[in-house]
Amino acid sequence: MCGIAGCLSLNEVPPHEADVSAMLAPMICRGPDGSGVKAVGPAVLGHRRLSIIDLAGGAQPLDNEDGSVWVTFNGEIFNYRELRQHLSGRGHRFKTDSDTETLVHLYEEYGAGLTSHLEGFFAFALYDSAKRKLLLVRDRAGIKPLFYFQTAQSLVFASTVSALKEHPEFPAGYDPQALWDFLSLQYIPQGTAYRSAKELPPGSRLEIELPERTPEITRYWHPEYVPKLEISYEDACRELDKRVRQAVSDRLIADVPLGIFLSGGVDSTIVAGLAAEMVDSPLRCYSIAFREKVYDEREYAAENAQWVRQFAKHGLEHKIREVDPCDIAIPDRLIREYGQPFADASLIPTSLLSAFAREEVTVALGGDGADEMFRGYERYIAMRYLARFDWIPESVRAPLFRLFCALLPSGGERTKSARAKRFFNGAARSGAARYLGIVSHTDENLKRRFCGGFFDGVRPTLDQFDAGRYFERASDCSEFDFHTYLPHDILTKADTASMSASLELRSPFLDRRVIEFAAALPDSYKEQGGFRKRILCDTFAKYLPPGLNRRKKRGFGVPLADWFRNEWKDLPGERLLHGKGVELGIFTSAGLERLIREHQAGADHSYALYSALVLEMFLDHEKA
Repeated sequence: MCGIAGCLSLNEVPPHEADVSAMLAPMICRGPDGSGVKAVGPAVLGHRRLSIIDLAGGAQPLDNEDGSVWVTFNGEIFNYRELRQHLSGRGHRFKTDSDTETLVHLYEEYGAGLTSHLEGFFAFALYDSAKRKLLLVRDRAGIKPLFYFQTAQSLVFASTVSALKEHPEFPAGYDPQALWDFLSLQYIPQGTAYRSAKELPPGSRLEIELPERTPEITRYWHPEYVPKLEISYEDACRELDKRVRQAVSDRLIADVPLGIFLSGGVDSTIVAGLAAEMVDSPLRCYSIAFREKVYDEREYAAENAQWVRQFAKHGLEHKIREVDPCDIAIPDRLIREYGQPFADASLIPTSLLSAFAREEVTVALGGDGADEMFRGYERYIAMRYLARFDWIPESVRAPLFRLFCALLPSGGERTKSARAKRFFNGAARSGAARYLGIVSHTDENLKRRFCGGFFDGVRPTLDQFDAGRYFERASDCSEFDFHTYLPHDILTKADTASMSASLELRSPFLDRRVIEFAAALPDSYKEQGGFRKRILCDTFAKYLPPGLNRRKKRGFGVPLADWFRNEWKDLPGERLLHGKGVELGIFTSAGLERLIREHQAGADHSYALYSALVLEMFLDHEKA
């Protein structure tokens, strides 16, 4: 797990190594164990290293036998030993024991088609000096990030937008549409906060061969959700067991200590149970606790650890630490490191958990991806139930259910009234608009009340998605989440939080073989009669304490609504009313004052306030 950066000159003027060195500086947390910069003709590749495999060797950038192919790599290739054996048999000579070196030799054999041979998660840049060709690649699910921008002189790339901004050619200029969408979703659903900086999509590669100046972007992989497999439920359980078991085994490969993020839920408990049977040392599990009972899972996590202990061949160590996430300095620092606004507040406890685990381990396994792949979110069931109201004409349904919403009292995120409001709000809409209404935290009307002229001309957030293809059936919500919410929210959070602590976080449920199998399973195997993650719970039932699969899902939230009425009561006024957001016309002082006043009076505007606050933090970190 590392940070990468680099530049390709498009005009025959050699780029400066110092520019790439400057880009590496903000990524020191991503790679505290070393750094390197290499100029190869019109290209400069840079690397910051977090040592996981081949601790003594494996320094990057790294080349092939004759120095014609160079790579800078972020991630892990889990089948590198098999690839190495295959490539050695074809005459390739290796000088390190690292997984990274397989890439340059694999490229020699298969060119850009090397991606079809890789099992793992990654973002890398490879330069072929003979062809004067740069190849950028991102893993299938989008676990590792990769951003870039292009000017008339250069194509520049890096693991973070904060690194891109250190390059002297970085083109300033915010993208109003991206920031408008951010205020709805708490993340930017595509692209970046800047007009000219882009994100390489998951499962994609970018190729540019000089003297050409226009890069070609190709989607090399995507999961097939249709047609569905014709397989019995029993056979599906057996196949799922094999694939997940292999995915966990692969992710235990490391030359450094590793542990498990253990919550009170199903997914991490399954990972812990499987890992407990495989590791040849005591399994280390880490959980965090909160003072607020509605968010605290320490009792459930302890119960899960106790149950999993029976499968541990060499014992199990479970450590819990109570944390106070109510520290505005945490998101402030993380937004600076990430280089973009990101307002999923669960980033805060995830970063605290990462820092806690990093005191003892360098690698951790978690349960990310299972909810999207096995229909674990409550909103999937809600969409199915809400479809029953579609017989009512929308002209009647919309005002009726909006009236119900207005009559319900306001409350915090996890109150019954808040859940009922989201349900009725969904009932008022149809299809994609219904689902975006459920997952959006600040709707178009509320944004207009406190946003300014900066957003004149933007389109509704719904228009940014190719949503029609996903919502012919209610069950297509999980496919939509796989391509939007998972890479841009969940995986962004996981990468940003873990890398801030110099911790590598691995997700077995996002193994390619698991994803492809889960996508092709009949929907009833994943959710039936309100039983979410059905096949996952049945397949790995022995690892789950009795009753675990019937517990209410809590997630990893924080009590924003209460904080903005108590500990953070004065924060919005102090940071927002006279901040850069108002100065640039992103917000209006009058609109913000009304938003703050209504929240203090009992309305729940916590998501809108937090998103505005995070955007202000982002603006504060911009260079003058």
